[in-house]
Amino acid sequence: MQLGAVVRRRSPMGGPRRFAALAGAVVVATFVASCGAGRPHDPASVDATMNIEESHQDVLKVVAAVQGVVGKDGWADDDAGWNICSSGGTAAAQYTYATTRKLPLPGTPDDVARKVAQALDAIGYEGARVQHETTLTPKRTVIGYPNGYNGGTAPDKFGIQFGVNDGYADLSVYGHCVPGNVPKLGSSLNPRPTDLP
Repeated sequence: MQLGAVVRRRSPMGGPRRFAALAGAVVVATFVASCGAGRPHDPASVDATMNIEESHQDVLKVVAAVQGVVGKDGWADDDAGWNICSSGGTAAAQYTYATTRKLPLPGTPDDVARKVAQALDAIGYEGARVQHETTLTPKRTVIGYPNGYNGGTAPDKFGIQFGVNDGYADLSVYGHCVPGNVPKLGSSLNPRPTDLP
């Protein structure tokens, strides 16, 4: 790690600070628990087919695909930043991005989720299943990729969580854990300390 860099030291599944205030905190907490249940010290597999820049762009591509379906306006509470994702002594980094939207949907929750699954399929993330979360109030239509709702992440910690109900959508993307150091603060890939306003 470079001197002067500020890196969030948190779970690779995102910031509990942000999710605590959201109605979907239970969804995220369950997803987080399912990723590491029984294996709290397993290091992430590193996806050596991508570099830092490609992993960053891949997360932004997923965000753009979802927003292309749901609508580009009205997204807020963005929480984006870099995490160290290797505990094996080799430098590795993961970019995460979470955001919510509280505006009318361009269709029913099921229609929107189905179109989001199709958009993910079109950018190479095939097989996202549309499912229903009935334990939350209000109920949600959800997508969890790659292993379905509450199915955890890929071995390299990549995952997508999307939830939608009338007038509400949330998206969390956990990028591929890739070789390299967390980008230096002030660089184009890490323009600000992720724990500061």
